[in-house]
Amino acid sequence: MAARPTIRLTIPGTLEYRAVAVRVVAEACRMVSAPGVERTADGNAYDLRHPFDAEFVSAFAEIFNNIAIHAYQRRAAVDGGEVDIAIAVGAGELDVEIRDHGKPFDIDAVSTPDLDSLPEGGMGIHIARALLDEVIYEPGPPNLWRLHKQLSPSPTTAATTSAGTSA
Repeated sequence: MAARPTIRLTIPGTLEYRAVAVRVVAEACRMVSAPGVERTADGNAYDLRHPFDAEFVSAFAEIFNNIAIHAYQRRAAVDGGEVDIAIAVGAGELDVEIRDHGKPFDIDAVSTPDLDSLPEGGMGIHIARALLDEVIYEPGPPNLWRLHKQLSPSPTTAATTSAGTSA
């Protein structure tokens, strides 16, 4: 990751701890989508009103699920492995690296799901790829996921920029 402020978290790679990891990523998203905005403690709810936040958090949660379910094969926290998460917050962008020591897999062998059949499973990587600008997986050990998303300019900002430019 580039030299930017980085948030680090090491957490058990189980579904029981997923909400903790998601909460940290959600807070980092808001540092990109609403920099400098002071937040108040609002209980347990995630604030995912901005599309950037909702998309990144959804993609991250899918990858975390895959690690807990497939890489660590649903083992309990005491029997399973850890997930190391590094979150780099930049001006208008977010990068998350996720490392685990679970079972690696061949991401190129993951086929695109048949969306017409509305499958109940097998959508995680497809969802992450659809919502993020970049999803990279390197099998390990350790397995490494790199997730990247750039904040898109708002339609108002884009329209103002286009209107204010002359050809």
